[in-house]
Amino acid sequence: MLRMDMALWDMLPVVICETAAVRDESGKLIDLQWTASNRLMNESILPDGKSIIGMRIFEFDPAYKDTEMVRAVTHVIETGESRTFTTAKGRAARMLGKIMKTTIIPVERDGERRALSVSHEITDIAEERDEAVRLYELAKTACDHALHGIILNDAAGRITYVNRALCEMSEYSEEELIGQDVGILTGDETYEPDPELAMKLASGEVLRHVTQAETPTKSGGTNQVELSLTSARWGKKGERVFITYVRDIREERRQGHELRDALHRAEQATRLKSEFLANMSHEIRTPLNGVLGMTQVLAHTSLTPDQREQVATILDSGKTLMSILNDILDLSKIEAGKLEVTPVNGDLRHKLSRMIKLHAATAEEKGIQLQLFIDPSVPSRMKFDPVRVRQCVGNLVSNAIKFTEKGEVMVVVTCEPTENGHTRVIVHVSDSGCGIPAEKMDRVFESFSQADGSTTRRFGGTGLGLPITRKLARMMGGDVTVVSEPGRGSVFTLKFEAEAGEVVHLHEAVLPKPAAPQTKQVGLGGRRALVVDDNGINRRVARTFLEHYGLVVSEAGDGNEALEALDYEPFDIVLMDIHMPGLDGAEAFKRLRNSASLNRVVPVIALTADSMRGDREKYLAKGFDGYVAKPIDERSLVTVIGQVLSVPTEFEERRARA
Repeated sequence: MLRMDMALWDMLPVVICETAAVRDESGKLIDLQWTASNRLMNESILPDGKSIIGMRIFEFDPAYKDTEMVRAVTHVIETGESRTFTTAKGRAARMLGKIMKTTIIPVERDGERRALSVSHEITDIAEERDEAVRLYELAKTACDHALHGIILNDAAGRITYVNRALCEMSEYSEEELIGQDVGILTGDETYEPDPELAMKLASGEVLRHVTQAETPTKSGGTNQVELSLTSARWGKKGERVFITYVRDIREERRQGHELRDALHRAEQATRLKSEFLANMSHEIRTPLNGVLGMTQVLAHTSLTPDQREQVATILDSGKTLMSILNDILDLSKIEAGKLEVTPVNGDLRHKLSRMIKLHAATAEEKGIQLQLFIDPSVPSRMKFDPVRVRQCVGNLVSNAIKFTEKGEVMVVVTCEPTENGHTRVIVHVSDSGCGIPAEKMDRVFESFSQADGSTTRRFGGTGLGLPITRKLARMMGGDVTVVSEPGRGSVFTLKFEAEAGEVVHLHEAVLPKPAAPQTKQVGLGGRRALVVDDNGINRRVARTFLEHYGLVVSEAGDGNEALEALDYEPFDIVLMDIHMPGLDGAEAFKRLRNSASLNRVVPVIALTADSMRGDREKYLAKGFDGYVAKPIDERSLVTVIGQVLSVPTEFEERRARA
């Protein structure tokens, strides 16, 4: 029977042997003996073809005493308990170069217990196992070192895995959490999801659920966390596993609160800054109105040449102060995002030509030649913001004149198409002035900065013109750049985008002359005007301007006095200040329009120091017939009155006669 069994064993791709104990007289095991083996076993021990049957193992190789195989065989013979182990170190394993799995069972033979060993190759399985173990260890290491908490639980809600971050966050150990209901981490005895989530859980669909919650800690504290719950199927049976990513959002919330607080403070500061600037603008313009107004009045009187020069100096200084105030306000509005670009259809050539004419007198006084060249390809009519374009080009030209002692200032205008179908207008303003050192080139575009600290003392200015120009240019889709060389001059290049309008080409670069308006003979003489202002100087300035053109002027110190006067006397025009104690101008205007007064529909012009962007439109929208900003410019005031009353002004008549 044994031989039949051995013959069968020889056909099997496994290593089989039977081992018996060799004992001394006292019964102590002193060696082991091979009592049976198949071909693979023989070949692994004795490759020369000899049989190992009957050989004592320790005599064959004393090193066998310390092997796992011998220890396992001895244990089976002594105890009758089976053993299974895997090794790549055994003789057979080494000879075959394989990983072997050995199972040893007790067998009874000739009245004694022997050990039957069966070994088979599991190299591929072992390698797959080892790779799986490696990947598991890698995944576990990655999860354990993740910044956020990770929880795995089964469909019954039992926790099967938690990472290190989750343990630190919850203050529980891994051992305390594994096998527990996930409710231990939510503060519930048994976790109960909300109805919507419960439906998703019951449906078996793959979850993607994110929520924020407050979770307890072991010590009784709380965590503000974001929970991201997802699910997956794993294993041959497709068991459902739930993975929850727990992110601590306490710091994020703190930063969010700080950011919101900072944003609120910034918005409040911006609002207060805007209010302050508006108030300061009003407060500065009011006395400045008196200075400039009375200076203009004084200019109409009989003066000696010296006195006329002195008056002109006062007027120029006042206008300079006005320009500085406007620069500061413009910069503040840009920084607050309240300054807007308003493109309208207009004649770019005409606007630039008129602007150059305004600077011609200053250039002539310094003995500087000022020239304008407009390329014939530049369209005459385009859609652009004339106010901001004039402001930008005017800043560049006035700077060029200011910093040029001799020589010339040249303005060259060209254009090129853009990718979006618009026109990019390019204005080069070159001068032969002092130039700018290379290391200080970028500073000229910084607010309140000039290339040299002595520049302000020598030439004046706030250092805001160029920064404002660059900001405005960028708002118009362009920019301002500069090329300069000390001692030889500078070239500033302004670029802005404009939409094409009605194209009118001029074949020569000339300065166009404005068309003379239709002559009207009817003037302002004899018209009755009511000036309403709480400031006596402002009333005097307005009165003097108006009486110079033949208007009959009455005065009122506030809204109530104005309504009283309007109830009893007829007027052709009312100049209404806005900010007055008692009844202000806006309310007085509203009451007048809603009254039964004979002057109920009399034209009313808002005469105010409110000169921020949009103020004109605001008061016209309220129903005012016109708007004039303080400080009052004589020409502007009389022009608006003429427009409102539909009569030509002296200035229009002069131009008509020219």
